[in-house]
Amino acid sequence: MSMQRLLKLKKALKSSFITTSVEVLRSTKVPIRYRTLTPEEIETLEKNGNRCDDWSLVSVEPNFSPERINQSIFVGEVRLPAFFGTVLLPGDVSFPTGIYYSLVHNCTIENALVHRVAMLSNVLVRFGAVLQNVGSIVSSGKISYQTGSDIVIGNEMGGRPLYVFPDITDELIDAQLLQKMNEEVQGSFAELINTWRQEVSLPFGVVDKGAVISNTNIVRNSWIGPHARIEGASKIRNTVVLSSLEEPCNIYDSVIIENSNVQEGVKVHSGALVKNSVLMKRVKVGNKAIINSSIISSCCHIEEAEVTCSYVGPLTQMHHHSLLISTLWPMGGGNLGYGANVGSNHTGRRPDQELYAGQGLFFGLGVNIKFPANLKDSPFSIIATGVTCEPQRLMFPFSLIKKGTHSDPSKSFLNELIPGWNYAKNAYALDRNFYKYSIRGKGFVDVSFGALSQSELVKNVFDAYQRLQVKTIKDVYLKEDILGLGSNYLRETVRQNALKTYREFLERFVLDACVSAMEADSSLLMESPKDFRKSFSGEVLREITKDWAFPETVADLLKKYKALEKEWFDCVFKGLDRDAVRGREIFDDYDEVHLPDKAFIDFEKQRIEESNKRVALLSKELRLEA
Repeated sequence: MSMQRLLKLKKALKSSFITTSVEVLRSTKVPIRYRTLTPEEIETLEKNGNRCDDWSLVSVEPNFSPERINQSIFVGEVRLPAFFGTVLLPGDVSFPTGIYYSLVHNCTIENALVHRVAMLSNVLVRFGAVLQNVGSIVSSGKISYQTGSDIVIGNEMGGRPLYVFPDITDELIDAQLLQKMNEEVQGSFAELINTWRQEVSLPFGVVDKGAVISNTNIVRNSWIGPHARIEGASKIRNTVVLSSLEEPCNIYDSVIIENSNVQEGVKVHSGALVKNSVLMKRVKVGNKAIINSSIISSCCHIEEAEVTCSYVGPLTQMHHHSLLISTLWPMGGGNLGYGANVGSNHTGRRPDQELYAGQGLFFGLGVNIKFPANLKDSPFSIIATGVTCEPQRLMFPFSLIKKGTHSDPSKSFLNELIPGWNYAKNAYALDRNFYKYSIRGKGFVDVSFGALSQSELVKNVFDAYQRLQVKTIKDVYLKEDILGLGSNYLRETVRQNALKTYREFLERFVLDACVSAMEADSSLLMESPKDFRKSFSGEVLREITKDWAFPETVADLLKKYKALEKEWFDCVFKGLDRDAVRGREIFDDYDEVHLPDKAFIDFEKQRIEESNKRVALLSKELRLEA
């Protein structure tokens, strides 16, 4: 396993955009492409208001013409192209390529536009790039663009070393943060990264093909990728901005990015501050959000919030003022409401505590989460408005944590836990989330991300279902009675409902697996469902069905499967209807301004139609076989 991680790292580094680009740049034979200026060209340049103490240090392409260089100063070794054609400035204004009103020092410039740049030093400007109205774009020394650096995630005092590079994947992040490596493998990991960092370091910065940097104050020691658009940024320093024509990056309006790696399709805007972090594909960060020493995985949206020393998994949303500190949230898919404080990691001493969050968690308005806390095994749970959670390990999926109302003084400080509530009572919200996952994560997040049949989720539910089956019945249970209750209490009536909910969830999963098995092997149609188990793959499914009571016949199984899927479909629309009824009681014009989400409704109808179609096809085949 450890060797596989190293091989995956080697492969990722070898195929990195930076690696391939550096190889191309180093293979270019500069002396053959350029020549010195002629006396006539120098005379024309000086007539156009250009200045240089030593024109012999300026070399040009063979068919160079000086007409497109005006009012500029050249210092040191500068290589210039034969300018031709035009480029588009922001606002779709066409402008001829060339160098105008700028200071250029030790640069290689391809056919691009450099216009009103106060200082352009030690930078390669690639074909079609636009540098317009910029304070300074400067690089110095041996530049590694912050690639291969290490950042602190989780425990702010260290303990989870993480080496990052521009193309890093969730898999390689998990391998370092969550899967314990022995010292030898960890050392090899670090050595590979450091060696690669030295190999890709260059003595200049890069503004790549088609990139636009305009109305920006400072760009230092950075690689600005192809077709990236940086407009009105305050500072970009020690940063790689990956970008492409298909998935361009957009960075604008008073943004500061330092010591960071930014992947394709990212948008950072409106005063956001990003330091020592990685923004993965299609991340959006804006409205004065602060991201520090963190990994923000694909398709997350973070606005007005602060994230520090955290690994935020894909499709997580933070749209309001909230705080997330020292959190490991690899599966993401969650949400933080306004005023949520997920960050009591000091505990009056050192900031050495952390939170492990489960997939799809929702932290409600004004909640307070005290550390240490482990909610990994409670995916798709909700922490209700205003709740303060004490340090704990909670192990019940789809739960609701709400303020306790117990009359016993010894329990009054505890919150009340309702396991399975989000599945039993909130079907609309769950499917609405899965719909949004499928839209926002398309092409970037695995399609199984929003599936209730995920093996880890099913395993969590089955484990919780088993632990709820107590030997001694009580009115109220605490963590001493049931493992995984955390700092909460559980009522007996709630336990009974939770068992029913988890059982229904598992039954849907098992019946879906049976249908899939018959679709893959039609000979199962002639067998008894209790014999299907031998065809199942996967430990979780086999463990669940070890003592499972299957329907007597395939026809009964298909009927039950169809009924459960219809029941879930009805639950989703009951949630929709419930919202509408309440809204109409409060607002006279509710229906006029709260139009149905047609796309989501179509998504749900397509899902139930597909399940009905599966049943119909198998039923037809069953009759033919009979």
